[in-house]
Amino acid sequence: MLARRPAATALAALVSRVCPPGITIAPTTTRLASSSSSSSEPAAWTPPGAADETRKPSVLERMSGRLPDGQSKFWHDECARRRDALMNMVSPGTVVLVPAAVLNHVPGTRIPLPYRQEATFFYLTGVYKDSEMVAALECSADGKSVNYKLFCANEDAERQRWEGSRLGPKDQKTLMADCVEPLSHFPSYVREIHTQNRPVVLDAKMWHGHPYASQVLDPRHTTLAKDTTGRSHLEPVLGASVTYNLLESLVHELRWVKTPAEVEVMRASAEITTEAFNTCMGLSRPNMNERQISCMFEFLCRQEGAERMPYPQVVAGGNGACTIHYSDNNKKIFDGELVLMDAGCDFFGYASDVTRTWPIGGKFTDPQREVYEHVLEAHRECMEACVEGNTLRDVHKMSVHLLSRALSRMGIVQKSTQQIILRGLYKPYYPHSIGHWLGMDTHDVHTISAIRPFVEGTVLTIEPGLYLPRNVHEIPSQYRGIGIRLEDDVVVSGGGREPEVLSAAIPVEVDEVEAQVGSLLDAAVGGGRPGTLSVYHN
Repeated sequence: MLARRPAATALAALVSRVCPPGITIAPTTTRLASSSSSSSEPAAWTPPGAADETRKPSVLERMSGRLPDGQSKFWHDECARRRDALMNMVSPGTVVLVPAAVLNHVPGTRIPLPYRQEATFFYLTGVYKDSEMVAALECSADGKSVNYKLFCANEDAERQRWEGSRLGPKDQKTLMADCVEPLSHFPSYVREIHTQNRPVVLDAKMWHGHPYASQVLDPRHTTLAKDTTGRSHLEPVLGASVTYNLLESLVHELRWVKTPAEVEVMRASAEITTEAFNTCMGLSRPNMNERQISCMFEFLCRQEGAERMPYPQVVAGGNGACTIHYSDNNKKIFDGELVLMDAGCDFFGYASDVTRTWPIGGKFTDPQREVYEHVLEAHRECMEACVEGNTLRDVHKMSVHLLSRALSRMGIVQKSTQQIILRGLYKPYYPHSIGHWLGMDTHDVHTISAIRPFVEGTVLTIEPGLYLPRNVHEIPSQYRGIGIRLEDDVVVSGGGREPEVLSAAIPVEVDEVEAQVGSLLDAAVGGGRPGTLSVYHN
């Protein structure tokens, strides 16, 4: 189980926003005092950065030197192994060309938009931050060695004034490439490799609309429109020596199986998500707005080092949970309703993706509990099936059987389990797959088939659900408006071992969920639970 670490002063600030009137929260890192405490003053606050021997190191601190931040030798060695593996998949003499993502701006301004590195470039180079670069990986003529070359834009004083410094030719030691050249040399390099008739592997989609597309995709400098980067337009120009979309399939084969270093980063991403989920559940109370929970989650993740959210969060109260990709996140959640939160964080390029459903008031109603326990059974059994040799399709079929049986038993679909499955009658209530691959992208990677057998290092989500909309009158009235999904991130282990559930420390059993919901608020008003808040009345 992942350890839970208090969110300290940030948590105090959050509680002060959601506590009932008349309660004041004072931050402390040592104890929690109830309103009946003999002390009339809050404990002294320890300022951020001050010595605190009891404080557990943050995720960033614990992983120092092993983060994929573009400057870690540990991670550069990891990327070198990836480059070697990729070049073993191509013919001798091949050149692979990979661009970094382009920095975009707010239209009509010089204000940069949040940057996300292109996953293939990051995977092969370890360069995560904003960068104006192209990587060239050259396989030797005998196929025994790889030359890693980076073309980087020179520093521009005017741009630096507006957007800050970027890695460039001056940073060869940091970048750890075999050769770093100015980006201005790139067009002549492309002409040279085509003159030599060397095989070139690239992904045309990555160059679509890219500033360097005319150099890469047309060495004769014919201007290409943005919609002419497809094979039919390029082959007459470049000839058959260029393989246009092979790169994606090759790199996806590598990305599908995570290395121990990648799993370590994904554990960290899941740990941050775990703490944020536990805090959001612990601060839940009736009449909160979905937006409060959404903002709370993102704040907690970002303060722990997450760069961004890997996808728009779903925070859906009541009937909203029956919309799979609900995005309003702005409605009040009333006592007696459930809230479904599907959220995760992006930590140095690796995503977590978790879903929990809990009663905002802390107690399931009988119908809610019944539906929840059916979904929980499917969740539990499907996670146990994430072992070597099984496939995502196998696990999905298992979930369909279990949830179809639940629909039959509850009388939501008045047919036998077999008939529900054969006729697809479960689909209105369970319309999605049991899960997806997970890694650098939320669906990582989408090109790998669901019939591929799991191997050690495969990472996937398991997320069964049942959605019973309020306006479907065929559903018995007691179940209408209930939407439940449970999702965890799972690593397939080798040697017959049980799978590792990265998000296992987030409550999921009924009793655990009910105990967690509102527990931090209970502590704030004198419940006596250990925590990081000192509370006193005004």
